[in-house]
Amino acid sequence: MIDLETVHEILCSMPDATEEPHFDKPAYKLKGKIFATFNIENKWVTIRLTPEQQAIFCENEAIYPVPNKWGTHGWTHVDLNRIKKSEFIEVLEVAYQNVKQSRKSAINKKGET
Repeated sequence: MIDLETVHEILCSMPDATEEPHFDKPAYKLKGKIFATFNIENKWVTIRLTPEQQAIFCENEAIYPVPNKWGTHGWTHVDLNRIKKSEFIEVLEVAYQNVKQSRKSAINKKGET
């Protein structure tokens, strides 16, 4: 289990991350792209993984696909009542790196044209 204040501190500590409203939840973005949202009421964080990463991380019962079409695209819930801090940091860093890499790819493609 990881407490909500610690989760918020970890999310805000990601390099160059910004916290912005996303509907009724805080979203954590890197240059405009969401890598996580924080559902404080339900005590989960939703992160952006690839479907392949999702399959691996979902072996942990505290991590599971979003139960709709977004889940088939890699969006994944992390149950804060059941996850260890070290596990949360690990999966969050993967989600953050996914967005960071997609931003680098977009920048490189713009430079090639």
